[in-house]
Amino acid sequence: MIEKLNERVLPHALDPTTVLYMVIANLAAREYWRKMKFLVTQYQALNINDLARGGWLYPFSKYDWVWRTNKGAHQTTVAITVVTDALELVFAMYGIAGIHQKVSLTYSFGPRGGKRPWFVCPTCPRRVSVLYHATGLPFRCRICCKLAYPSQYQSRDQSYGRQARIVSYREQDRLSAECARET
Repeated sequence: MIEKLNERVLPHALDPTTVLYMVIANLAAREYWRKMKFLVTQYQALNINDLARGGWLYPFSKYDWVWRTNKGAHQTTVAITVVTDALELVFAMYGIAGIHQKVSLTYSFGPRGGKRPWFVCPTCPRRVSVLYHATGLPFRCRICCKLAYPSQYQSRDQSYGRQARIVSYREQDRLSAECARET
């Protein structure tokens, strides 16, 4: 039966164990991509620190926040109205313009009397500094959007390089300790 399979499907006649390993590797790759999350860089980010530093959080102010592509083309616009302890966001969702979303603000107090603003995620009660938005989706925090940072999915070369650096630092410490004992 396996010889017939090799003749029909695999003309170069791989042995059955190689085929089995190929199937297992393919299933493992599928599982890896199924578990992999979207990255925060694939979504538009609304950062409360940018709004605060730019002076955009004054009550009853109204403005448009625009995201652009790397080449400067218009990508997405959100109309923001600041009310007392909240932002009202107006954006397009599923091709319907004028979807309203209210995002509450909360503040934390620093040790020197400063006051730092935070978003309260509309989906969960989490205090966050960045809300993410993709076309057709409302603003939510990174956890609710199931997003990951790019550093969480580094390539193997980078992670092995970091591991090698750690090992080399350990080796340097070991060698310097041996030299100290000898003197």
